[in-house]
Amino acid sequence: MKPYFDEQESIYTKLYDRTDDVLETIANAYIGRNPALPFEFRGFSREGFMKKNNGRYDMNLEEKLPEAKPGQYAYAFGLLWSNHDGWTDFGLSCYGPASVYLNREFLYRADIGEEVNPKMVKGIRAKLQKGWNAVCIKFVKAPTGFGGVFGTLNTKWNPMEFMSPFQERKGQAGWVYSDAMDADNFSETELPDYTGLETLSGMGWYPELSWDAEQSAQNPCTRIFGRTPGKVAYLWSELRHSGAGTQVCRLEGHSAGNLRLWLDGQVVFAGALKTGDKVEFKLNPGKHVLLVELSASGNGWEYSLDFTVDGKNAALSIPRGVKGSSGPWLYLGPLDQPLEESADSICSLYRLFEQEGSSFFWRLDLPNTWVRPYLDNGLFAKWNYPLGVTLYGLMQTGRLLEKRGILDYAISHITECTRIYRYAKWDAEQYGYPSVDNQLVEMDMLDDCGSFGSAVLEAYRDSQDPHTPYVVEQIANHMEHNQERREDGAFFRLSSNPVRGHTMWADDLYMSTPFLVRYYKLTGNTSYLDDAARQFIQFKKYLFIPEYKIMSHVYDFQHNKPTNVPWGRGNGWVFFSLSELLEVMPETHAERANLLAFYNELAEGYMALQGETGLWHQVLTHPDSYAETSCTSMFVYGLSRGVRLGWVREDLEQKAVTAVNRGWLALTQYGIDRFGNVHGVCRGSSYSFTPDYYKHELNAVTNDTHGIGIVLLAGIETGKLSEWLKQRS
Repeated sequence: MKPYFDEQESIYTKLYDRTDDVLETIANAYIGRNPALPFEFRGFSREGFMKKNNGRYDMNLEEKLPEAKPGQYAYAFGLLWSNHDGWTDFGLSCYGPASVYLNREFLYRADIGEEVNPKMVKGIRAKLQKGWNAVCIKFVKAPTGFGGVFGTLNTKWNPMEFMSPFQERKGQAGWVYSDAMDADNFSETELPDYTGLETLSGMGWYPELSWDAEQSAQNPCTRIFGRTPGKVAYLWSELRHSGAGTQVCRLEGHSAGNLRLWLDGQVVFAGALKTGDKVEFKLNPGKHVLLVELSASGNGWEYSLDFTVDGKNAALSIPRGVKGSSGPWLYLGPLDQPLEESADSICSLYRLFEQEGSSFFWRLDLPNTWVRPYLDNGLFAKWNYPLGVTLYGLMQTGRLLEKRGILDYAISHITECTRIYRYAKWDAEQYGYPSVDNQLVEMDMLDDCGSFGSAVLEAYRDSQDPHTPYVVEQIANHMEHNQERREDGAFFRLSSNPVRGHTMWADDLYMSTPFLVRYYKLTGNTSYLDDAARQFIQFKKYLFIPEYKIMSHVYDFQHNKPTNVPWGRGNGWVFFSLSELLEVMPETHAERANLLAFYNELAEGYMALQGETGLWHQVLTHPDSYAETSCTSMFVYGLSRGVRLGWVREDLEQKAVTAVNRGWLALTQYGIDRFGNVHGVCRGSSYSFTPDYYKHELNAVTNDTHGIGIVLLAGIETGKLSEWLKQRS
């Protein structure tokens, strides 16, 4: 086999058979590459471009610039962050003529067919640089329309969030767009740097950044909420005392309605604030959370608030580092009644506030501008299926090694997603497409929910996260009532995409059954266990290759035949997931004997195809295909458990022990380097009837999340098997 690194670089040459140390190295390397950084919160103007449900921005300039005349130009600018140099795919649909520029260079111009057909989506391949990438789109008004729809081509796997480019809007999310212009202001050979556009003479930019003169003269609650007499609002800021020793903070001003003031969760004033009153409270060094509850009078919002420390204006700042505002306050309202809860629970950017059938969230003191969460991280706090197995592996590693930091890291990733889910659903309703948790919110296939949902349930035993029951109930409901099934109850994929439509994938046994098993454990409802068992019985009918005792990757119902390509990881998902089911299935279950027989058939088939090095191959029956790490790990995992838990037939036991030890040794010698990087993991796949696609187009990737977690789980199970064998002898 072609080595992924020099033999001297393998983790085996440093740690040999010290499996626990190998696991800790891999886990720590992953955490080091992906630190636990939370969402960023930014201002977003609802006067700007909203997204459509395909995840792309609807730049309909007919609506934004209704006075524009045919032949006039307008420009949209946005910044896109990339964590690394690499290629991406934009999608463009046109209402009229459009040209796209990336980092001041011409990228694409719509042809005459595309510019008159807004239903056509053009994929545009583009190379991003690490850091900020400036995108400019030049639109021309035509009789057919003005503007276009632009953004990611791959909505679920590569959502894109563009940020405002100008210094005066720094930190705000969304695009800016110009007035309609009679002439093209920008030469294609000299597209200007976006940093100078905001001051370019003769050009106005939207959405509006400033209040008009009348609104500017009003207090913030009036210009944000309107007069709304009798309503309630909350103002949230952070107060910093940078000096030494305790000082006195003084509040002066007035409020026509009642006012409550909390400092670090404690009420320090309640009542009407009258002109001349001085409310004083002690301030220790450091940062303090300041929350104000205002009640509007019959005339609306009548108040003023001035905070001073030692005779100087207090150092107030925007809470949680929310970006896109020069003002120090966030605003929530207008509510019908005060919130009867603690200040700590009110001061949250992870929840919606609901009252009388309406939902509320925090706003900025800018025209129609709201706070929204965004994620610039490569992996932490993302929700997708390979991360589900990655986090499962990290959790089990933390538990085995009694390394609370590893366990807590995995749980914090999961709870960062679950606690913002309700907000994310509302965000999608408000803005067309969610800024976070997009796959969970869309949830129209098993990839979107089953794997990560299983990890959520696995974390729940430690986290007792209050948001978990709601999230997993939505997933269970999708699997039970919404996910496409065949007449026999088997999951399959019904899609308008001719490449993926009407297919059954071996992968989907992992995307469904581990979740169903854990949901059965949570609820005690045996129908979920029975459904998991049914899937294996039915998938075997479609995908089993009896001459090899292994599984085809996909069954294509359009051609009414399996692909008969035994992809390594597809088979690994089957074996891995069957072990998850057998572990919890009662001895008395009606399908247990059938599933144990199926397990042993697969075990025989896989062991017969183990490669000379101890690794299994990308296409199991093709020794010339590359040695693949993730499928090797799953076979090691499934065989280890089969021996230890008594599923392997007696005549296969010794062979299985040998296969496990060879496989784990090979992983440490050829798949994991001394820095804890995991090599040789096949990237995410489509499917094909030909082995060449899997052998030559699905290349191996380093530190791909399809493999890291399962490598950890394989090491855990190899170690457990070794201890079990010692105790048995």
